[in-house]
Amino acid sequence: RESLTAVRMKHILFASEDLAEQSLVSLRSAAVSFDDLATQISNCAETRDEGGEIGWVNIDQPIIASSGESVSSEHLDGVLPEEARKEVLSMSTKPGDVVMVSSSRGYHLVQIVDVMVNVRKAAKLRPLSDKKKAKAKKLPGILGGALSDEFSAGEEKKDLTYKVETMGCQMNMADSERMEGQLQSLGIRPLGEEEEKGGAHPDLIVLNTCSIRDRAEQKVYSYIGPHAKRKRAGEDVTIVVAGCVAQQEGEALLRRAPEVDLVMGPQYANRIGDLLEDVSNGNQVVATEASHIMEDSTKPRRQSSVAAWVNVIYGCNERCTYCIVPTTRGVEQSRPVESIVQEVKELVAQGYKEVTLLGQNIDAYGRDMIPKRKFSDLLRTVGEVPGLKRLRFVTSHPRYMSLGVIDAVA
Repeated sequence: RESLTAVRMKHILFASEDLAEQSLVSLRSAAVSFDDLATQISNCAETRDEGGEIGWVNIDQPIIASSGESVSSEHLDGVLPEEARKEVLSMSTKPGDVVMVSSSRGYHLVQIVDVMVNVRKAAKLRPLSDKKKAKAKKLPGILGGALSDEFSAGEEKKDLTYKVETMGCQMNMADSERMEGQLQSLGIRPLGEEEEKGGAHPDLIVLNTCSIRDRAEQKVYSYIGPHAKRKRAGEDVTIVVAGCVAQQEGEALLRRAPEVDLVMGPQYANRIGDLLEDVSNGNQVVATEASHIMEDSTKPRRQSSVAAWVNVIYGCNERCTYCIVPTTRGVEQSRPVESIVQEVKELVAQGYKEVTLLGQNIDAYGRDMIPKRKFSDLLRTVGEVPGLKRLRFVTSHPRYMSLGVIDAVA
C-alpha cells in the first residue's frame, strides 16, 4: 500500500441500493462483464458509453505527469465525488475488486481495474562506489547510461543485446516472456544464436531462477560465475537475477555475488524496465518487497505462435510444510476477469489456438477478491471466447477442486 501512487477505476451509478446489490451478484457469477453492465444500465452519462471508465485516481499525493506537472483528481468530483473515492480506497486497492459505495449522486459499484506502483519506493538502492561508478561511466553499455535519452552530440546509442535463462516451472516461463517484452520495448534485442556461436556475449543477462529444485541456490551462483568473470575483466555486462531464488535470497545475494546489478522477485517481472533505469543511474537494486501486481502495458515475447500462457492468479496462501512458493511468490492475487478475457481475445486474434491459464494454486482463483469469484465461472467465460480451440490450466489444488470446475471442464 505504501508504494501505491494511483488506482484506475470504473463505476456503475444506480438510483437504488437494491438494484446495485442485484447487479453485484450478477458480476460475481460472471454472468455479465462490468463494461457491458455499465453501458447497459449506468445512470452516469459521463462514463456510460466508455464502459464506466473513470480513469486514474491518485492516492494521497497528486500524480506527477511526464511533463513534470502534478495531476489531481478534482476533475472527477462530478463523476465519483471525493468522499466516495476515499471510501473506495479505504476498502480496497486490489485489481479486480468491486465494492459498493454511496454518494450524493446515488449508489456506485466501483471496480479497481489496475494500480500504479512506485517501484523505486518499493526497491532498495545501493549506490556503486566512486571507483565502480567511474569505471561504469567509461563503458558504453547499460551502466554507462545506454538506456538514457541523453547523449552527447554525434554519440550513437549502442546496439544492446540480452539473453534470458529460465529455470523451473511454467510460471517462470511466462514471467520470462513478460520480461523479454519489457526489454524489447526498451530497444534491447535478443542475442542471436549465430552471434553467440561466433563468440558474442549479451550486454544484459537475466537469470530467472527457481528455488524448488535441489541445490537451487548453488546452481544460481554457478550460472552467475561466467558473467561475473566478464565484469571483473572490465566488460560492461549487466547481471539480473530474477525469480524465486532472488526473492528468497534478497540482499544476501549481492553480498555473495557483488557483481550482480539487480535482484528482483517475480512480482516485478513486468517492471524490469523501471528497475533497470535505477541500475543505469549507478545503483545496485534489490526489489523483493511485497507489491500489487500491475497489468502489463507491453506485450510478452511469446515462445510459440500456437500456444500461449496467460496468468490468472499469482502466489499461494496454503503454506504446505514442504513448499516454499508462498514465501517466494507471495499471497494470492487474482487478475480481473476482464483483463484475462481481453488478453485471450487478443491472442486468438493473433492466431493462437491454445491457451493455458496459469496459477500456483489456480482453482483458488477469485477467493481473494471482493466479492469472491469462482474458478469454474472463469473457465466458462474464457472458454466462450470465439476462435479458441483448446483451453488448459495448471496447477490445481485438491482442496479447491469442485463439481463446478468438473462440470465446466466436461
